[in-house]
Amino acid sequence: MNVIAVMADWMAEAIKFFYSLYPNWGVAIILLTVAIKLALYPLTLQSITSMAAVQKIQPRLKELQKTYKDKPKELQEKTMELYKSEGVNPLGGCLPMLLQIPFFFALFFAVKGMVFTGPGATFLWITNMAKPDPTYILVALIALATYWAQKTTPQAADNPMQAMNVLMPAIIAVFSAPFPAGLQLYWFVQTILSAAQQAYIIGKHGLKKA
Repeated sequence: MNVIAVMADWMAEAIKFFYSLYPNWGVAIILLTVAIKLALYPLTLQSITSMAAVQKIQPRLKELQKTYKDKPKELQEKTMELYKSEGVNPLGGCLPMLLQIPFFFALFFAVKGMVFTGPGATFLWITNMAKPDPTYILVALIALATYWAQKTTPQAADNPMQAMNVLMPAIIAVFSAPFPAGLQLYWFVQTILSAAQQAYIIGKHGLKKA
């Protein structure tokens, strides 16, 4: 049995556990999402501080790129020296994002394999967590949450990905539309929680926003 299948079983059992605490499937998925975000909070803190640190040294990186533009090997060496002297890990911001991927796929298979019946089968306007939200309200909420999350993420002023960031909420919305409503709900809540965590960490540690 592969790792995702094992995680999917864990996810299904976790949803059932939270359902036993509060008999509503939507609330159970929200509680599971909160639990996952709390478990990953130390990594989120490390990620955001790492991104802010990279942002802070951007002017010095640009100077190195100017000085050694014709000497790629020396540029690489000087860049790594700068990262080391400032205690910056340029890949430190990627880990929490990568960790979200197995949780996402595991929850996808968990939701697809579950039967959401009994008390609490309906959550707000959603009547079946195993099928896509027919109203597309969750899809719109995911797009809005993605936009807010971008606004709370530390970025360099001349980030070459800015053009893509403008389109990202719409791309995410289209991508999320065919997924089960349970997964859409998880996606929306985890994006909101990520943005809230980022805003809190940035405020608490005096980091610079995008």
